[in-house]
Formats: sequence, structure tokens, C-alpha cells
Amino acid sequence: MRKQSLSVVLPTYNCAPLMARHLDSMDAWADLADEILVVDSRSTDGTLELIRNRLRHPNIRIIERDRGLYESWNEGIAATTGDWVYISTAGDTIEREHLLHLRELGERANADVVISPPRFVDENGVSLTDMSWPPHRIVASYGDGRPFTLSRMAAGLLAFTHFPSSLLGSSASNLYRGETLRSRPFACNFRGGGDTVWTMRNALSLCFCLTPRVGSAFCVHPKDDKKMSIDEAHAFMLSFSDEKSALARSISDAYPGQGWSALSAESVLFANTRNLIQKRRSELASGKSNPLKLFRWFGLTATFMWQRFRLSVHRRDISTRLIAKSLADTRHFQPVS
Repeated sequence: MRKQSLSVVLPTYNCAPLMARHLDSMDAWADLADEILVVDSRSTDGTLELIRNRLRHPNIRIIERDRGLYESWNEGIAATTGDWVYISTAGDTIEREHLLHLRELGERANADVVISPPRFVDENGVSLTDMSWPPHRIVASYGDGRPFTLSRMAAGLLAFTHFPSSLLGSSASNLYRGETLRSRPFACNFRGGGDTVWTMRNALSLCFCLTPRVGSAFCVHPKDDKKMSIDEAHAFMLSFSDEKSALARSISDAYPGQGWSALSAESVLFANTRNLIQKRRSELASGKSNPLKLFRWFGLTATFMWQRFRLSVHRRDISTRLIAKSLADTRHFQPVS
């Protein structure tokens, strides 16, 4: 049987302080890669020079482009040729045996994406408290201690209920089928939420495999993001909410007659709750010394708390009734040794 080829995409931008530890980690598994594509967004802190001096591989290519998080990912992914693609984001590390585990499991499960829960570390590699991302909660709730694939319906519902967090967790803990990823680029207009939107748009058409095995680490460090204004944040969340509503409609269309009223209700409640958050921020920002605006803020806060309670009830209903039902046809796989 032909060995499945592996492409690695290493996107970078002014991350020299993280790269020494990152490249040390890559030394342990870089020989597994058939090609490594470095996509650097014109770093000015010596990141690219460090990579050129430290990273040794017979098939390495360096792409320099303007800044853009998912734009860089997509350009690197488009240039890959491998059966599988690993995105090695700066500061996030993976163990050699875990990368092999993900690839072998992906082949056995015929998966499009293999997802694993990461550990969490700071910029110095010191362990941090578990942040309990969706992959952690999903494998704890449904995995029975073994790798498993999600039914299409389960994947859609889990992407829906965990929104705005991502079912993928950290892409540096996952492995993607190359053909799948090259034909489905990440959305670039959702700031750091491109993973979330990618999952929601593809949940009903791909095979997601999850493993409880932990063999990677996500580096928690300050994000270099421009702070959005209140109006920008409001518009951003509206576009996010539109994606959630679109997924609810897709689930209802794909599985008619299943009683999806809870999805529509949850979408409306989520949108209303996010609108209330923005209104509260706006009132507080402009009316700290205005009694009338403060009074309105207290009213909005009370409404927000009630909406949030209703939202939690709907999510609990979806999780306990609909997801449990849809997980009945998941296929379990024995852990790969």
C-alpha cells in the first residue's frame, strides 16, 4: 500500500521569540514530511532568517506575502501536494508519534479531518490549566475513550451548539486530508474565526474523526489584533450569526421531519443575545455619567440575563435530545498503537 504523503504548512509573522522552541519540536518529526511550505507575512523581527538558518529539509519552499492570517494559510495550503496537510502554527508543537497516530487514524477512518484535544502552554512552554475547548468536551462526552467518527448530523449539531468556539480546536492539533483542504479554503473575513466558519460550512459534507489521545500543545499568547470599535464588533457578530442561521437551515433541509424548531429558536436567541451585548457596551461607553443611559443599561442587562438563560435551556435541549439521537450511528475505532 502506498505511503500517504504529508505536507506541512508553517505560517509565520514576527514570531521569532516562539520559533526556537517550535523548530526544536519540528526536528523530531520533520523527516515525516514530504514537503514543508513556509509562508511568511514579511516579518521584520528576524523570524524568516531564523527559519532559514535552523530548518533543514530536502524539500522546503518559502513564500513571502502580505500580512493576513487565513490568507497565509490558504496560500500555503494551495501550494501543497500531499495526501495529508498539517498546519504547524508558531509556538504550537506536536509529538512525532501523535502525528503518525493522526495520519494512520485518518486512513483507517477514511476521514477528512482528524481532531485531537491539545494541552495548553505559555510562551515558555510551561503547562497551563486546561481551557476545555470543544474537542475536549466532545471526546469526554461521546468518545467512550476511543477514537470515533461523527455522523454528518452530529457534526452539524456540534458545530452549531459550540459556536462561536470551533469544533476543530487548534488546527496544530489536527490533520487534514489534502484534497479536502485544498478545495475548501478558510474564510478570511472573520478575523480569528475562520476555523469556526470553515467547520460550520463543511460539517454536513465531511467526515470528522476525533481521538482522545493528546500529543500536541497549544501556545497561549497575546493576539496581535486591532481592537474593533463597537459598531465593527456588532457588524462582525451579525455576520457570524448569519453563518449560524445558515447552518440551522442546512441541517433542517438535509434532515427534514426531525423536529428542528429548537435550532431556529436557538439561532434567534443567539442573535438577540449578541445584539444585547453590543447595546449594553454602547450604552455603558457613552453614558457612564448619564442617569438615563445607566437606567437603560440596567434594563438591557436584565433582559440579557433572561435571554442567556433561555439560550442555555435551548442548547441543553439540543445537546441531550438531538445530538444524542444523531450519535447513534457513529463508528468507533480502536486506538492505533
